[in-house]
Amino acid sequence: MTHDSTIAGTAGRGGDSGASQTNWSLIYQAAQTGSPGSVEAWEQLARRYWPAIYAYIRKSGRGVDVAADLTQGFVCEVMMGRHLLESADPERGRFRTLLLTALKNYLVEQHRRATRRKRAPYGKRVLELDGPDSVMVQVPTDATPDYVFSAQWGATLVKRVLEQVRAECEKEGLTAHWTVFELRVARPMLLGDEPVPYADLVDRLSLKDAAQAANMMITVKRRFARALLAEVQETVANPTDVEDELHALVRDLEKRA
Repeated sequence: MTHDSTIAGTAGRGGDSGASQTNWSLIYQAAQTGSPGSVEAWEQLARRYWPAIYAYIRKSGRGVDVAADLTQGFVCEVMMGRHLLESADPERGRFRTLLLTALKNYLVEQHRRATRRKRAPYGKRVLELDGPDSVMVQVPTDATPDYVFSAQWGATLVKRVLEQVRAECEKEGLTAHWTVFELRVARPMLLGDEPVPYADLVDRLSLKDAAQAANMMITVKRRFARALLAEVQETVANPTDVEDELHALVRDLEKRA
């Protein structure tokens, strides 16, 4: 896993205008092939899910190059070519459950066909599936592919929320607040780094004392909690599923090696 100099990196600065859209609004827009914004919705949706797809394929025993080809193929052939989104229904369960089932079927097909061809509908347009926002999580060596898929999806969601909070802090002149939160909470949570001691942060940021640093961290932590809750609410159709989804997300983050 790449340890970026900052959690947010440069992701989210490249005009991803749909970053705040809910999963289902993106799904509905992308499913309307040929409509204004459908291709852009497809690309945004692919960027949200390709890390989990790729992680599952890698954990299933494929090498880096093969996994990259299969990820590309699944997005283009199945998600786009077979109109997977048209069968998605929030009342029938989470979208990523449908996605994972389709992925398993696709890998079985590819094994039988013994092929690594890429097919791209929409005028042979091939999605770029790598980029500065491609953070792959570390997981226990004995983790199952299904667990890796879920953990990667969760890490991608958390990273998207972190990018949002970082942007808000920078806009409001709270860059030092973000730095304290990043080094004390965000990087340890997402990358497994050791939290930077408050004393070091006081010296680095010219703060009054450790208490000030702690208060700054709490301010951003509360923002992050609110933003994470809002993001999770957008991924489920039933409000009663929000608590379970949050618990599963936190559990997957805590179980990573």
